[in-house]
Amino acid sequence: MLFIELLVPMGVFDEHERRRLAGRLSGRRLLSAADGQQAADPGVIDLLDSLTQVVVREEEIWMAGGRPPAPAHGPRYVVNVIAGMWGREMSEHLIARITAELAEAEGNPEPRAVVHVISLPEGSYGLNGQAQRSADVLQLIELAKTGPVAPVPDGMVIDPVCGATVPSADAVTLKHDGQTYGFCCTHCRGHYAKQLGEAEAS
Repeated sequence: MLFIELLVPMGVFDEHERRRLAGRLSGRRLLSAADGQQAADPGVIDLLDSLTQVVVREEEIWMAGGRPPAPAHGPRYVVNVIAGMWGREMSEHLIARITAELAEAEGNPEPRAVVHVISLPEGSYGLNGQAQRSADVLQLIELAKTGPVAPVPDGMVIDPVCGATVPSADAVTLKHDGQTYGFCCTHCRGHYAKQLGEAEAS
């Protein structure tokens, strides 16, 4: 679901280092919680990791502030992330995780990284020759769910659509038949509400 393009200046990293950087930007690593714990359902992480593509490109010409960057100032990175229909919801998390991975790889707490998270309009993401809408991707996510690997901690809820573990205070909620459900985002909430409506109609 993620397409990650990492741009680096020509000659700064050898092939082995570029491969290591690509490995740090896998869907599995980026979609984990900031503390390295898995906040999402393991099956969903497997699915999203399988749909993540990472490319590292060396750019021959690189200008910053109107001139080539000085090698003494360390590496520079530009990261373009196409995040499907959830770019807006995922941007803060992805920017923080990508920057943290580059910082750890470089051994520098403040790497010179610019991260762009790009959201796609509904229906502009395709799999197997078919345009996918958020409902289609959420259906794939539901099928991939395997269930939580540990009990839900106090103050947290599990999103019934994607299996993400979300702080109760941050959850997007839905009340239905006297029960309150918590979700990681409005997409999951809307998908679940639609399913509830269809179940009542049948």
